[in-house]
Amino acid sequence: MDKLLNFYTKYPWVAIIILAQWFATSIIVIFIKNIDVTLLMGITLFSTVFYAYFGFKTPKA
Repeated sequence: MDKLLNFYTKYPWVAIIILAQWFATSIIVIFIKNIDVTLLMGITLFSTVFYAYFGFKTPKA
């Protein structure tokens, strides 16, 4: 767990964007009726993994 937290302190922008993305997903699930939750959660999970993979590879500014 300590290694994971050190990783996020090294790349804080990735953690912030992932948290914002999941917060937006939860708002969509709560307030929109007639939505395919399984598809939405699958897309969100895929985009989180995709962004985390490429976000950690970008150099620090």
